[in-house]
Amino acid sequence: MDWNMLGAISTALMALVIIATAIFAALQLKEISKSRKVDTFMRLFQYLQREEIREARRILIGISGKDYKDWSEKEVEAAEKACHTYDYAGVMASKKLLEKGLVAKENQDSIIKCWEAAEPMTTKYRKKRGKKFWRGFEKLYEEAKKTKTVEAVN
Repeated sequence: MDWNMLGAISTALMALVIIATAIFAALQLKEISKSRKVDTFMRLFQYLQREEIREARRILIGISGKDYKDWSEKEVEAAEKACHTYDYAGVMASKKLLEKGLVAKENQDSIIKCWEAAEPMTTKYRKKRGKKFWRGFEKLYEEAKKTKTVEAVN
């Protein structure tokens, strides 16, 4: 066996080792990303399930259809809290820190009811604060509506 052939074989083996290492590293990065998203989702889920947040959503859903000018201070505070939490989730989804579809699907009923109950307040706030106010929540609502439509068809 001559030295040129030995050099070519060792170069080929080294290339295979490098390719295998790159594939392994890519798989590790994918798993790390998935793990990070699961962790983020779990933290968000725990946040959304805190009793004070759940109570805020119950109050908001309970005042659905009530004229906004008749909302009490407690109802406005609860509605703001519910909207801020879903907006937070929507912003995280829009930044791809977690899967938008997952949050929208797992909380679709609450998201839809809260958004629709809060529309009078949202409309008023957007006049003062701009069209993008609570846009994360709105996108989450749109995704929840899509998910519900798909489920109804299936």
